Amino acid sequence: MADSELHFIRDGIHTHLALPAAKLLALVPQLNEYFFDCKWIRVGWGDYRYYGAEHQPLWLGLRALLLPTSAVVGLLGTDDLQETVSENGHLYSISLSEGLLDSVALFISRHFKLDKFDQLTKVRDRTCGTQFFKSRGTYLALNTCNNWTSHGLSRAGLDVRPLIMFLPGQVERTVRKNGYSPIGEQLPS
Repeated sequence: MADSELHFIRDGIHTHLALPAAKLLALVPQLNEYFFDCKWIRVGWGDYRYYGAEHQPLWLGLRALLLPTSAVVGLLGTDDLQETVSENGHLYSISLSEGLLDSVALFISRHFKLDKFDQLTKVRDRTCGTQFFKSRGTYLALNTCNNWTSHGLSRAGLDVRPLIMFLPGQVERTVRKNGYSPIGEQLPS
């Protein structure tokens, strides 16, 4: 995997983008204290209470969808993205120009909510290593993690309609329609 690539990950009901750590750390230097030695950062966005919570009851998920709520950005630093994808998940590699990759990194960087001292507010950690930070934006049924991921893919130059990308399968089909296949999947002959 080259550093000039963006990655799309579908993992269950959630979607993520992954980019070279150096790109994001250059734009959000406050992250250096959390991610000082990794090649990639996997990024997701979701409801403040539900996304990343150790216990995710159905009522909490419904609350996230039905009521406008605050959001968090979830980050996982890694040297091997394939290790971060579950057995049923899919990892896609998307080759980009530096300009488009910078555009995606800028999109992501603008979602971090800094306090009055220009610092990040860490919300929680997961045992898998994912760290969650306060985010700009409001989460609700019409603005989910899948819409957010689609906006990032749009900045990467893919033909995608973020406003109608509510489900992870929709986003994944769009990535496929743009000519990408999961890493490890053979193209039909």
